[in-house]
Amino acid sequence: MNLLRHAWRALRREALAGDLLTVFAALVLGVAVMTAVGTLVNRVNLALTGSAAEMLGGDLGVAGRDDPPATFADEAQRRGLAHTRLASFGSVLFQGDASQMASIKAVEAGYPLRGALRVRATPGGALIADAGMPAKGQAYADPRLLQALGLKAGDDLEFGAGTLRIAGIIESEPDAGGDLLTLSPTLLVNRADVEGTGLLGPGSRINYRLMFAGPATDIAAFRQWLLPQVKGMRLLSVNDTQRGVRQAFDLAGRFLGLSALLAVLLAGVATALAANRFALRRIDQVAILRCLGARQRDILAGLALQLLMLAVPACAIGIGLGMAAQEGLVQVLGSLVPQRLPLPEAMPALTGAGIGLLLLFGFGLPPLLRLRGVPPMRVLNRSFAALPPASLLAYVAALAASLVLAVQVTGDLKLALWVLGGLAALAVAAGVVGFLLLQLLRGLQHRLHGNWRLGLAALTRRRMLAVMQLVGLSLSLCALLLLAVIGPGLLQQWRERLPADTPNYFLINIQPEQRDSVLAALQGLGADDASIEPMATGRLIAINGKPPLRVDRTPADNTQPQGEGQRDDDDENRPLNFSWRSTFPPANTLVNGTFWTPDSTAAEASVEIGWAKRYGVYPGDRITIAVGEQEREFSVTSVRKADWNTFRPNFFVLLNPNAVGDTPHNLLSAFHLPAGQAAGLGALVRAQPNLSLLDVDAVISQVRDVMERVAQAVQLVMVFSLLAGVLVLLAALQATAGERRYDSAVLRTLGATRRQLRGAVLVEFGALGALAALLAVGAAAVIGVAVSQKVFELPLLPPWPGLLLGGLLGIALSLLAGWLGTRRILHTPPALALREA
Repeated sequence: MNLLRHAWRALRREALAGDLLTVFAALVLGVAVMTAVGTLVNRVNLALTGSAAEMLGGDLGVAGRDDPPATFADEAQRRGLAHTRLASFGSVLFQGDASQMASIKAVEAGYPLRGALRVRATPGGALIADAGMPAKGQAYADPRLLQALGLKAGDDLEFGAGTLRIAGIIESEPDAGGDLLTLSPTLLVNRADVEGTGLLGPGSRINYRLMFAGPATDIAAFRQWLLPQVKGMRLLSVNDTQRGVRQAFDLAGRFLGLSALLAVLLAGVATALAANRFALRRIDQVAILRCLGARQRDILAGLALQLLMLAVPACAIGIGLGMAAQEGLVQVLGSLVPQRLPLPEAMPALTGAGIGLLLLFGFGLPPLLRLRGVPPMRVLNRSFAALPPASLLAYVAALAASLVLAVQVTGDLKLALWVLGGLAALAVAAGVVGFLLLQLLRGLQHRLHGNWRLGLAALTRRRMLAVMQLVGLSLSLCALLLLAVIGPGLLQQWRERLPADTPNYFLINIQPEQRDSVLAALQGLGADDASIEPMATGRLIAINGKPPLRVDRTPADNTQPQGEGQRDDDDENRPLNFSWRSTFPPANTLVNGTFWTPDSTAAEASVEIGWAKRYGVYPGDRITIAVGEQEREFSVTSVRKADWNTFRPNFFVLLNPNAVGDTPHNLLSAFHLPAGQAAGLGALVRAQPNLSLLDVDAVISQVRDVMERVAQAVQLVMVFSLLAGVLVLLAALQATAGERRYDSAVLRTLGATRRQLRGAVLVEFGALGALAALLAVGAAAVIGVAVSQKVFELPLLPPWPGLLLGGLLGIALSLLAGWLGTRRILHTPPALALREA
């Protein structure tokens, strides 16, 4: 027998059969969604990696509170690497009555090593594409800084004891880092102008950087040389750049990955159900071929070739559809992704094709293995083999391989484990519950009458097929609920992190005696939510009476003696910003312990969970904080989890206000001002020059735009998942179509009316739909809460109204499908139905 020709003829003859079309559609959807998401992630990662060196200002860097030793630069020069030094610090700049917090960046010759500093001599003037460092006595300024101080290019700016001439307006910096939350405008100066001011002396709050550039292999070797040398400092690499874009896209990737995972899993379930139907319809064909002398392996090879021939065009169409969909995702995400994306690599498309073949052979081949046990006597006694153990192993292997490929594409193992694990548990629960209930119905069936007896008898008579239908319906309905109810709930929770009254302005350096006047002025401008909180800076000098040590460090890392030359990154010399309040702070969640009462006078402290984990601090421990010459010990009574994305002041350490005494401090305020009310802030700052104003309204608008674009992108990917869910539903309903047609023909021959048959089918599908809806609603609630808390870290509660409505719609859809399927069966003559069966 020519297997290839036989398979091709059989495929052409049966190409329009419902089960093969379902397999084809499932493969197309699975390949498309994986190709779309994988290609988008790949292109963005390539773009971010390619531009990271420009955003960093070099290929590698060393940063710290002390100037990196000259030996680093000497070694880099010996290896043929370019290098340059930078120093940056925050400072309030004054010009007449105006003041503005600025980020001062002092650079040397060779800056920048990567990328280009773009400067304009005047607003709208000619662009200097590669300006280099400013000359001595000159500076380049961010336009926001000039606007705040009322300056223009060519003016002199007060700087230290002298002045600097504004020689240019910064258009873009190569080492801005790409952060969404770069609050202070930049003043770029020559390092020689800073050296003479005394700002770079011991104890200054300055960050130093030594940047390197060169061939990738040389940089990698130099990095290995640096690793044991940089204690107390940190290495800067391309992974440290564009954090805002990376974080936003990482979260977008999680939402996209959730939809992609569900789509692939549903495509696999649809493939398994349709392939099982495909195998059942070929039992008699296999038996006849066995009678004619065909070998088992030849028969199975022919059937497998049919599926493979079906998979080739399905994968090709899926890859093309996925590439088109990822272009749509790029357009939807807009500014969230880099402007010029490189061409994609071949791996995402190959992974998409791999998903298609995995769906085919992992979920489609196991049902065919049952045909190996079909004996020639099947043509007489209708016998059929049970599902062999090899088929179960194939299903498990397919699920494991799907998990691996899904993690490769989405890059989120935790998400894949929670979603796939939850749905796998649902499949097992549906199978066990369905089997037990059918066993129970067999004992109660004789007590039922009419349509109930006929409908439930159909379920008990085909127990394995009924259980398979229940599993398919439960999975599809649960996935649809996750997409249509849980998904939007997660997106809404993400949006609610930035409500309409999110603080869009910050005032810092408020003196205690200015508290009442500043608060009254802010409330007069319309900042009804304005509050003023204390902030002090000290040092953590002891935990439980011992020098502080981070859990990721050993005592050997802290052997350097105190005094001059000590690195500021050492734990006992690290600055600590802290505050105090009598009530539990907003945008925080109590994790452990008890927060103090307003009338408590005990020396109590509350620490943020990230800080607590860093130092291994728990309730009951004691921390000692030094502020100036004062040292005070506090007992840790609670651990909090702070939401750092709310734009509200958060502190690692909060103290009981009744125990801080006369600790030196200043005040800060975060508040929301309605549009059009910001002009009055300028008069407030001019009247009290020590105040520094930070405007984050544009940043908040950008973050909200990211959220909206991610939501739109997720909705686009959800279309594939919803289509896959519909496919599973259709495949589940088709699973027993032939058997129901045969049963209906027999009953009609025995005198059953169409009304009785329709009622029996509605009972059958109603029972399946109700049980599937019950299981799916519960599973969707559990999986949704687990994913929201464990993966997205969002406090989502089960949206019961939406879930219950979705469950009712699932029951209605099951009844509708049963009614539509019955119409076709009832119009088929009994003789024809019996002949086809």
